[in-house]
Amino acid sequence: MPMSAQPSYLTLKRDNADFMNNFFVNIIARSFTDIDEFLKSQEEAQTSNAAVQTKKELFAIKDEWKQQLL
Repeated sequence: MPMSAQPSYLTLKRDNADFMNNFFVNIIARSFTDIDEFLKSQEEAQTSNAAVQTKKELFAIKDEWKQQLL
């Protein structure tokens, strides 16, 4: 089915120009911004926040564990 014959709400084939435009936008964004560093810091912050939450939960149930062991 050619691109002009498909319904407007349904994509049957991805236009190659769209893919290449996205590819070049990605390259340019990575070249002129610090998006890689930002994403890496976000990921590190997320993992450190998860570790802090786990420690808080463990400290909250520490007394219960002591009572159960005794």
